[in-house]
Amino acid sequence: MPPKNGGNRSRIHVAPVFGFYTINKNHAQYASPKISASFGFKKEFRIDREYKTYLLLGVDYLFHGLNFSSYYFKPDSMKVYDKSFTYNYSLFIHEIDIPVQFKYLLRPEHNSLFSPYVAIGYHLRYLLPGILKVKQNDQLVKSDSPDLTFKNPLFYNKVNAFVSAAIGWQRNSVSASDKGAFYVELNYRYGFSPYYFQADYAANSLYINGSHLSFQLGLKF
Repeated sequence: MPPKNGGNRSRIHVAPVFGFYTINKNHAQYASPKISASFGFKKEFRIDREYKTYLLLGVDYLFHGLNFSSYYFKPDSMKVYDKSFTYNYSLFIHEIDIPVQFKYLLRPEHNSLFSPYVAIGYHLRYLLPGILKVKQNDQLVKSDSPDLTFKNPLFYNKVNAFVSAAIGWQRNSVSASDKGAFYVELNYRYGFSPYYFQADYAANSLYINGSHLSFQLGLKF
């Protein structure tokens, strides 16, 4: 029996995230991921009669980061690029993402208790100020909130995009009294453009490339 809401639902999720990073090797080395996570809300809209194909729109908050070794230039000092990366950088990145996804269920939602699915998406990204700490020999030498920007922005220097592919499994509500709808999803996002920050104490071209693998746990209502 078709659900009263016509198959249109809302969903929320929380997800641990693992980042894969590369950085400009002329100015840094030893890029490694920090603890990362995402939180999000999406609205699902059914776009077929079989209860298999859905359009998802929403908003995600993603925080992630990396550690790396690079230069640190003290005030009034000369910038000498001799590849002596003796300072340790710890950078947290915060962003707001606007996802547009298409989801296809292998079993129809309205008459199946469980439905595996696949999804593809485009996620508009907006970078917020970061959190940066620079240390040498475990001694803090700089704490900052740098403005992060994209090397190849879309229409503003803080805006670019991810593309994503996902596989998931959901438990459906097959009756009005059944409130136990939830899902799990493995989602991979690939960013189109490197991002970076500019500061007097750092190298000018600290371009960072990142992709992200998340394991989403969510509720549908």
